[in-house]
Amino acid sequence: MANDAVDWERVYRESYPSVYRALAATLLDASFAQDALHDAFLEGLRRPPHHQANVAGWLFRVALRIANRSRLRRSRASQSAAAASMQDELSAVLDRLSVAQLLRLLTERQRAIVVAFFFLDQSQDQIAELLGVRRGTVAATISQALARMRKGGTDVS
Repeated sequence: MANDAVDWERVYRESYPSVYRALAATLLDASFAQDALHDAFLEGLRRPPHHQANVAGWLFRVALRIANRSRLRRSRASQSAAAASMQDELSAVLDRLSVAQLLRLLTERQRAIVVAFFFLDQSQDQIAELLGVRRGTVAATISQALARMRKGGTDVS
């Protein structure tokens, strides 16, 4: 992909909303998702992906990697009041949505795969490539996650 501002401006406008929603649903933290996605765009400006295909998937993968690294470094005590407030606000919204309640039943890895599959319309092959796992692992994870959500769905009001 060419590393010029016009291309990244278009990519930002087209990809940001869906990738942000996917990250927020996976990470369950709006502020954290936004920070990770902005860092992923900066990474793309510094070192653009080698292929133009599936830039949204590339951004999702990079943002997840950044979020996981950041999560290891940051502690709960060091979160600002504003971040905690945004978390509470997002939690309140997610609690009202049955899909979000069902996503909460999943592990972060299951959420990432389910969200990439259903929210970003990524194929199992694309998800496997993005996350560095086998296609069979993606298929099994989706199946297990859906079963877990079906079972948990009876408890969701």
